[in-house]
Amino acid sequence: MKIQLGGLSEGIHQYHFDVAGADLDLGSGFRHPVTVSATVEKAGNQFFLTASAEARGTFACDRCLGEFDTVLRPHYSMVYVFQEAETERRDPSEYQVISPSLSVVDIADDVRQMFLLSVPLKLLCSETCRGLCPHCGINLNVATCSCRDEQPEERWEALKKLRTEE
Repeated sequence: MKIQLGGLSEGIHQYHFDVAGADLDLGSGFRHPVTVSATVEKAGNQFFLTASAEARGTFACDRCLGEFDTVLRPHYSMVYVFQEAETERRDPSEYQVISPSLSVVDIADDVRQMFLLSVPLKLLCSETCRGLCPHCGINLNVATCSCRDEQPEERWEALKKLRTEE
């Protein structure tokens, strides 16, 4: 996903990329194509890039271990400058200093990182996922089991009394 910066005229330029998830090294969960839309605005010696992407990923639910698909739609922005003096009021994570002789910028690694950071920490097939039975291991979203809830052990009763005394 290379964007030609050398010889780019002033103004706004649109780019669109369709890439396989494997080409971005996103892992086996991203078997579907990745779509990236990028806008580059050239203003003097600065290039303002905004990119948004979309991909369908297949993940394992943290509660029931079942596979599910979800669509991720991350986005990011970056400013490319030729001199660091042009970035005095910017966060260092928001810009990259590039050589004036650089004519092409490859955004593939930035897009890859953007997707990896957008994967939720808690992966759930649904908010109402009931998970697995802690006794027999049956998926409670699919079937019910005949396990009965065990009574709490007596060693915790003293702690429960402390809670009720407050």
